[in-house]
Amino acid sequence: MVAVGTAQLADWITRYRDAVTAQRDWLTELDSAIGDADHGANMARGFAAVGDKLAAGTPVTVDELLKTVGMTLVSSVGGASGPLYGTFFLRMGMSAGAVSELDGPALAAALRAGLEGIVARGKPEAGDKTMYDAMAPAVDAFDAALADGSSVGDAARAAADA
Repeated sequence: MVAVGTAQLADWITRYRDAVTAQRDWLTELDSAIGDADHGANMARGFAAVGDKLAAGTPVTVDELLKTVGMTLVSSVGGASGPLYGTFFLRMGMSAGAVSELDGPALAAALRAGLEGIVARGKPEAGDKTMYDAMAPAVDAFDAALADGSSVGDAARAAADA
């Protein structure tokens, strides 16, 4: 895979929605140890709203798609997660621009911009046990895999493994 288009990104987001929905109770259980036990419900609600938006039609450009996802999450997910996940997608969209697909370096730049948005909004640091501790190694692994000559698909697998 050399590039990903809006249809592939929408599919990725839909599969993420399905995973969040399937793991809703577990996410809530994890949140109950240090939070207010609503993370699973909030994320499932937010990504259901994203799914409804995407069911109406996939936007033509990457920035439109990611802006739609980001704004939907900001407006439908409670607590800190809505603004954090929303910022991630909004910043990715700003980085991507009005294109129909992203090659490896452009996707890497978008992911990095999303991660930087999370840092700007939430001020996490490594070891804080936040989403940053999962996302930063994934983005770093994506970058490293591309630098080693991997395809976008292989870089994505490296990010998932990280």
